[in-house]
Amino acid sequence: MSGTLRSVFYGHYSLTDEERKRLWKEAILVPDTNSLLYLFKLMPTARDELLAAFKSFNDRLWLPHQVGREFHERWRSAAKSNRAEYENLKVEFQKNKGKLTASLNNFKRYQPWEDNALIAKLPELFDSILKEVDGAIAKLPDPETTFEAVAALFDGKVASRPEDLALRTKEAERRRKDRIPPGYMDEGPGDYLIWAEMMEKAKSDKVPILLVTDDQKEDWWWKDSPDDFIGPRSELRYEFFDRTGQSFYAYRPAHFLALVRQSDSALVSDATVQEMQRVQNRRLVSASSLRIRSKIRELSEEILLKPGASEETILPYAAEIATTLNLLDLTIAARAEGKITGDDPKLLQKHADDLKSDALSGVLYSDDGALGAYNLAKFNDLINLLRDREYWNELEHVLSRLASTRELRERMDEARQLRDSQDRGTS
Repeated sequence: MSGTLRSVFYGHYSLTDEERKRLWKEAILVPDTNSLLYLFKLMPTARDELLAAFKSFNDRLWLPHQVGREFHERWRSAAKSNRAEYENLKVEFQKNKGKLTASLNNFKRYQPWEDNALIAKLPELFDSILKEVDGAIAKLPDPETTFEAVAALFDGKVASRPEDLALRTKEAERRRKDRIPPGYMDEGPGDYLIWAEMMEKAKSDKVPILLVTDDQKEDWWWKDSPDDFIGPRSELRYEFFDRTGQSFYAYRPAHFLALVRQSDSALVSDATVQEMQRVQNRRLVSASSLRIRSKIRELSEEILLKPGASEETILPYAAEIATTLNLLDLTIAARAEGKITGDDPKLLQKHADDLKSDALSGVLYSDDGALGAYNLAKFNDLINLLRDREYWNELEHVLSRLASTRELRERMDEARQLRDSQDRGTS
């Protein structure tokens, strides 16, 4: 039986207005852990409106057991980190005010501007800003009150602990190794456990699922760039329907609030949608460069290298293999859809294998024992890490940092040798 491109490859398309309205009317709403933790980062009005948006789904609001467990483990640290960000901002303003005041005092004897000039009022302006920051800190929602509100919201709507949790945890590890979404970007099984619970709920209750999540990794989202979220990955939508017979879709919190506002403008304000977007953007920035670079460095440092080799040597090998494997996947997918490509999958696979062979023979420590197997596994982990565009984009910074560190170490060694020779000359 034939169909349209949209009906056959529905996972690659955004929802139509009709599909979205039907999902909005029928689906069970599932907030993930990050969405709930945002309640501790929003100002009281926005917090209350997000709670109201969740509550508007009434009996169709549901919490997976894994989300509940993660929420209880993390809500206190989320509240503390949010307050700490404001306190750090205050400290930065105080530091800059001190520097500015000292600089202005250096010019006092010259009197280059009038007493009522705007620049002379800058210290006073800093004082006003600091008062505003203090006011914002005072308005932060009380963590205990927010926690109690969440507990009340999900009263009678939380899943029990899955009986087959051990089997699901084992399956999560298999999927992570095979890079099957969701969850392969995480060390732990949490994302897959949530995914399995949602599929079980959809199948048993015969209802679609709508997930609200700000997990920003590529194992959940189809993205054009690190900050351009198009929709949930097609593989997720296909697997969900194949396993449950029901639809699955996901929205980030700000998008979810905007859709709630479309349905009921009295429930959610534009200001709350904008505040949520700002909070999301702040998390996107903080979760990117330093974390990514640190992860690349951490993994590359675990790999044992042959004498004379360095991280600067192994990273380009891993990066080129990752690029080749990504191109291989795209080529296979294109040919499966009947498209003609200029790349030969067999040649691409051979190129990746040859690169890995070169790395093993020339750079990586290898043997037939457990240590060699461990080393190869770590190298494969590094390759898989660099297949994600976010990590690839930070690779140049890591290599530059490594080069700078090596040059600094060499200069320090030269200085130490010079000092030692001088010490010997004076002794």
